[in-house]
Amino acid sequence: MITTHLRALAGAALLAVLPACGEAPIEYRYDPFAGDAFPDRREPVAVPPGGLGIVTDSLSDTLSLIDLGTGEKIRRVPVGRDPVGLDGPHHVTVDPAGRFVYIGLSYPIVATGGPHASHGASIQPGYVQKLSLDDFRILGQVRVDANPGEIVASDDGRRVVVSHFDLQRALKNPGNLDRARATIALVDPAAVLPTGSTDPARITTCIAPHGMALSRPDGARAYVACYGEDVVAVVDLDKREVLDRIPVDPSGGSIGDPQYGPYSAILSPDGKTLALGNTVSKDVRFFDVEANAMDPARTIDTLGAPFFPAFSPDAKYLWIPMQSPDALVLWDLEAGQEVTRRDFTADECKWPHVVERLDDTRIALVCEGDHVATGKVLLLDAMTLETKNEAIVGVYPDALARIPGPGL
Repeated sequence: MITTHLRALAGAALLAVLPACGEAPIEYRYDPFAGDAFPDRREPVAVPPGGLGIVTDSLSDTLSLIDLGTGEKIRRVPVGRDPVGLDGPHHVTVDPAGRFVYIGLSYPIVATGGPHASHGASIQPGYVQKLSLDDFRILGQVRVDANPGEIVASDDGRRVVVSHFDLQRALKNPGNLDRARATIALVDPAAVLPTGSTDPARITTCIAPHGMALSRPDGARAYVACYGEDVVAVVDLDKREVLDRIPVDPSGGSIGDPQYGPYSAILSPDGKTLALGNTVSKDVRFFDVEANAMDPARTIDTLGAPFFPAFSPDAKYLWIPMQSPDALVLWDLEAGQEVTRRDFTADECKWPHVVERLDDTRIALVCEGDHVATGKVLLLDAMTLETKNEAIVGVYPDALARIPGPGL
């Protein structure tokens, strides 16, 4: 009975929309669509006179763009491959000509327990994305191994190299050194395409490689901070082989249970010295590139865990950000002593992470924040470490790449 009634109503509704007998149906004609099916509506980005800072917001899936002249955040750009899940843009680099930006997507497992608790814990393969500096649209992407850490470009622009801070690989293979060691990936910038990108060559390097610097200008050698082995790995990228693994301390390395934990590797402007931030032993140590050996006489003990420092152009000074306690130290490398130190409250700068020198009078400091709320980028006086400007960025800012302003 109910079914019969519904059918009657449906029939009446259909008759209501049909044209009456003798009336012609209404026909609409449209001109062919002449535009792009999927137009790119990203606004162009102009590099400000004072330079552009590109900050990775790891837990926001964005890049924060900073006017380095004024300290103002001028835009926030979404990045990644997954519109719903977390891609985790970790580190960032720019090719020397300033045309392309490269980011590593790390797909972190969100965890609690302090800074970097989830870093290195992913089991999902990472990606490198190539972006246009004009408007930060995606130009290409290529798959790499899990937990991409540092990403660096050679000065001649011929290669991009990615480390893999793969702690999961080490945990799953405690008795097998070869299987516990992770790789670095050699990415050909010209082969990073929207589809069909060439698979990068991999070089098995050490346990949990993270910080990395390339020789200048050709990037023929990579100097890699091997967190899980307490060594510096020297890698010939042309021959694709590890030339040496040099312990950061004369007592030797510690396989899988770091006693020093080299996490960052920063090359001096003259290419002669590598500064290593050791987050377990809480010190900065130096590797002599020409001697291919550590220089233990120059070790700087730090109260907190040191992360990514920066050299002055003449390699006389080193700015060292440290965590727990949170502070920034300006160190005179020639005199072997502290020039000044600034301790931060949580409101000022929680978990200082990386320093970037901007010019003769200013530096930029990336503050991670608590990985829940937003982080900061501070522009500081290079000598007094006084705050000149600050910008609020996304959640867990983790790296900063700098594009010089026009004419700089």
